Amino acid sequence: MDASHQAENVLEMERISKRFGQVWVLKNVNVAVRRGSIHAIVGHNGAGKSTLMKIALGAERPTEGDVRVAGRQLTYSRPAEARTLGLGMVMQERSLIRTLNGLDNLYLNSEHKTAAGLVNRHRQRAEIAQLLEELAIPRVLLSTIASDMSTIEQELIEIARALRLGSQVLVLDEPTAPLGREEIARLFGVLRTIAARRAGIVIITHHLAEVFAVSDMVTCLREGEVVLQCPTKDTNMTGLIAAMLGRRPWEGAHLPVHGGRGKRVEMVAASASRPKPQASLKVRNLRVGRKLADVSFEAFPGEVLGIVGLAGSGRTTLLRTLFGDVRQSGGEILLRGRRYRPNSPQDAMAQGAFLIPEDRGIHGLMLAKSIAENIALVVLRRLVGNLGLLRFSEGRGLAQRMMRTLDVRASGIDQAVRELSGGNQQKVVLAKALTLAPDLLLLDEPTFGVDIGATHEIIANVRLMAEKGTTVLWASSDLLEMTHVADRIIVLRDGIIGAAIGPDEADKFTEDALVAMMQRRQFEAIAAAGGANRVGG
Repeated sequence: MDASHQAENVLEMERISKRFGQVWVLKNVNVAVRRGSIHAIVGHNGAGKSTLMKIALGAERPTEGDVRVAGRQLTYSRPAEARTLGLGMVMQERSLIRTLNGLDNLYLNSEHKTAAGLVNRHRQRAEIAQLLEELAIPRVLLSTIASDMSTIEQELIEIARALRLGSQVLVLDEPTAPLGREEIARLFGVLRTIAARRAGIVIITHHLAEVFAVSDMVTCLREGEVVLQCPTKDTNMTGLIAAMLGRRPWEGAHLPVHGGRGKRVEMVAASASRPKPQASLKVRNLRVGRKLADVSFEAFPGEVLGIVGLAGSGRTTLLRTLFGDVRQSGGEILLRGRRYRPNSPQDAMAQGAFLIPEDRGIHGLMLAKSIAENIALVVLRRLVGNLGLLRFSEGRGLAQRMMRTLDVRASGIDQAVRELSGGNQQKVVLAKALTLAPDLLLLDEPTFGVDIGATHEIIANVRLMAEKGTTVLWASSDLLEMTHVADRIIVLRDGIIGAAIGPDEADKFTEDALVAMMQRRQFEAIAAAGGANRVGG
């Protein structure tokens, strides 16, 4: 890289490789972000985007390669080094303290103090005033408690804080996921203003149309390598999807032989001669705050209904609402013909529903407890004898049967769940579902972080539950897996159903088609034009 280019690059990542154990998650990655530009980084889940940004932030040290911020080498000698050099980051998960106002959040852990050691809020207000004015952020937010702010107001405070601490490079991870149409347009206007201040911006996103709406350059990662890097105007949506997916073939060993694709063929062949079954789950005009708007669909006994959508689409909110963990604000749900409106997860389980959550360590398991205790907990009432005493032997026998059924690899039923591998932990969660034998099984990323063998077994056992009459809703960001597991698929987009794919629509059961259907329609025309006339351009 010649000196003139280096002078214009505010972030340089050269020959970056990263290995975890024997697995290379990044391989010889080069990214240069120019001053005054917006650089989008895209890629499928597991492509290496997050690891690359952790390296830029100094949270991970590369196995090979160099990082420079505003021309200065990152040495990884101290935690806040990248920030000191001028790099700020806004994470996907909000980091504001909800009980503090905007000013206190902006200066949290970096407060200006008086000689007496008190927080000098007068100085802080004066210092931040110009930045707020440049970004058109209302000053009233300085005195507004974070919990009283709208989503876009919280994001703007996050951006202002990142810029205050790191004014050279701003990195944003999925910044538009929780935002509405007008809020996204406002955010993009702010980003163009920041770029005009000669900062460099990196935006990580799954919303591909937004790449064309706001970015100048785009880098696409696939399996840890750069597969596309060019000015945004030189590519289009089709080219970006093709680069992201790489037309990688399906590895059949991941799935049981009786999985989705063959089942769909059977469903289509039988549809003409077999009467349509009664829907076991009917969702009508379901609304949940700003997360879901008039969602309506049906699911049937014995089928796996796939649910896909990008971050912020409402996918997890839908499952949590059906499990009583989130309150609906409108609409109607019928389960097995009865009105269904659970007010808690316990109530949902009592009415025949069970959720295998995305984060099994927080919501699905008691990690410090044994396998036997975790499995028996869901049927505790069944294990209470006539005298009110627990029948421990029956609970232990149940746990042993489930371990054999699901091939849980452990020293025994008394082993703590936290000592198991990710795949075996997920099998314990599935064992709880099998024990409960629910009418409605809800799965949120059930194979995430699970090895190939365990994935095969999980899919096979979920299929067996479906064949016995359970209605299965399977939400996943692994689209290739979804095309083989699901009988039908609904696509959520910004809290509404953007598309529904039936078993006879084979041309739509592809990664390419699903990625395209998941995109927001707000910037569709810009994406079709390959980035011409982008927002703020």
